[in-house]
Amino acid sequence: MNRRTIALLCAVALAAMAVTGCASPSAEEPVPSPEPREPEPKAVVIGTLPTEDMLPLWVAEERGLFEAAGIPSVEIVTFQAAQERDAAFVAGEIDAFMGDIIAAATLEAGGAPTTIATVMLGATPAEGRFGIVAAPDSGYADLAALAGVPVGTSEGTIQEYVLDGLMRQAGVDADDVVVEPVPRVPVRFEMLMQGQLAAAALPEPLLSLAELEGAVLLADDTEGENLSQTVLVFSDTYLADPGGVDTMAALLQAWNEGAAIVNEDPDAWRDTLVEQARLPEPLRDTYRVNTYPAAQVPTAEQVGAVLEWMTAKGLLTTTLTYEDLVLVTP
Repeated sequence: MNRRTIALLCAVALAAMAVTGCASPSAEEPVPSPEPREPEPKAVVIGTLPTEDMLPLWVAEERGLFEAAGIPSVEIVTFQAAQERDAAFVAGEIDAFMGDIIAAATLEAGGAPTTIATVMLGATPAEGRFGIVAAPDSGYADLAALAGVPVGTSEGTIQEYVLDGLMRQAGVDADDVVVEPVPRVPVRFEMLMQGQLAAAALPEPLLSLAELEGAVLLADDTEGENLSQTVLVFSDTYLADPGGVDTMAALLQAWNEGAAIVNEDPDAWRDTLVEQARLPEPLRDTYRVNTYPAAQVPTAEQVGAVLEWMTAKGLLTTTLTYEDLVLVTP
């Protein structure tokens, strides 16, 4: 089954379930439209990191929204590292995952075809905050001062992409952006707070914890250019079965309902974030819970900017397009 067929089946499934925002790459050659049919979702296994991006799906699990959407079984598997998650995806141990555009493009180029179904956080700049902080007592007060100074982050990831974007917006020449590779975020946080790093790029909630404990926020991505999106990514092998397309449509329905529940009363889900997303205990009562978007795909501009950055960094040697990655229904 080619991607055009997947897109058409998705359109039929979404129409049947009254869900919007689904998409899949399209080819130029037309194929016959599938006959209308009753959706038949099947079991799905979703991989994730322990982050707040997944909150609407955890809420959906807790509230029985998956069953209500007709999905017979949803298993959410938590990985401690993106590399472990991606290996499980390639091995077929998970059918979908919470990740980012860089991860989806890397897997696609590596021979594990992917389809981005929706943005989970990052539909607006305010969602899913990343930032750059200076160590307490470091003396750094703005990004310009970090020109030539090693900044802790993980290489070839969305965090380095945001670091480069924020430094560019601050007028720092690309040649003056120096990366100190520290892949594991908790280790990076500890090194920053102990003064072993002058500055670091951090995602939430460790960004807020660093500020609480005396680090100096130099910039974040909540204003200006929308730099970061986390996305729900499906395996094209899973979507080759019409039942997989039905499941994706049903899952987006559950996502919309879960996001609406969170957005109505964000503070009610703090305990879930502590238990599932490792929200640090000092932030339990004060952390700003995100507002989550309804199901929608990333824009062509957002995906194109990431692909251009990956190519410039030598992370992508295969030419990919928006239509190669994103589910765009006819």
